[in-house]
Amino acid sequence: MDLSIEELKRMQSMNIMELKREELANAEDVVIDTTKCVESRIKSYIEQTGNPFAQNVGGYILQIGFMEGTTDLIDDRMILLTKRKTLITV
Repeated sequence: MDLSIEELKRMQSMNIMELKREELANAEDVVIDTTKCVESRIKSYIEQTGNPFAQNVGGYILQIGFMEGTTDLIDDRMILLTKRKTLITV
């Protein structure tokens, strides 16, 4: 599945209230082969999800976004989120 930049931007900017659960992939069904190169993993992810910015996760729709200009890794952000949710001070 080759998506244009315009199509990706449209998907990224969609209002979460306009997303249709039946059109979204289930996050637990997405399998990424980490032995492949990054380009192959990205292509596989897009093919499996259809919309790389939204998925079904349990009973929720998860809309995914990315911050520009940050050097933080997703692991860094997940640790920060966990600390905030458990009220652990740094």
